[in-house]
Amino acid sequence: MADDKVSRSKTGRGPIRLKNMFKKINKDDKIPLSIDIHTGVAIGQYAKKYKSYLGVLSRERISILTESWDHVTDHEKNMI
Repeated sequence: MADDKVSRSKTGRGPIRLKNMFKKINKDDKIPLSIDIHTGVAIGQYAKKYKSYLGVLSRERISILTESWDHVTDHEKNMI
């Protein structure tokens, strides 16, 4: 009798794409975002999504081979 076991590969979480965020931005819908004036950090209801969105943009536009954020040019930072 042949072995009937099916091999299953473990699936990972996969990349975050934030499709809903991109849809709103492409439609020119504004997403309310608050910035702490003392620290310059996003706060409020959409702060976490905003930070994730910046991560997605940076992964798309900055080479993975860049050693650190200090090595990214000002032009590339402004594009993000």
